[in-house]
Amino acid sequence: MWIGAKAGTLDDTKDIATDVSNTGHWGTGDYEVNVNSDKDLEYIMSLIKQVL
Repeated sequence: MWIGAKAGTLDDTKDIATDVSNTGHWGTGDYEVNVNSDKDLEYIMSLIKQVL
């Protein structure tokens, strides 16, 4: 999934979001997060809340 934050503005202490601002992609936002399990869902929600 993509997070609609500008590159350099996301506080990602676990470093799970990838900066895709310089690559082509179908989503909106400058960060991509791969969700493979539910163990990081709470942390991913905290990343999403940073742009709300």
